[in-house]
Amino acid sequence: MNATISMDGLWTIVDSLSTKNKKWLVNRLLASLSSSNESKEEMIAVGIDKSIKEMKAGNTLPLDSLWSQL
Repeated sequence: MNATISMDGLWTIVDSLSTKNKKWLVNRLLASLSSSNESKEEMIAVGIDKSIKEMKAGNTLPLDSLWSQL
């Protein structure tokens, strides 16, 4: 079953929560954001590592070729 709710409706629900439940929700949201940022950082690190390995293997293009492809 799919349910949709407006942001105003969602805020009404959140605002009606007890302080204890609001703190729980904040902690869950922060944990979710933190893991999201970590995965982005991990993807960037993997990309950099891959690029370094390609460069060391000689799989690079001259700058002129790169500019012509853009």
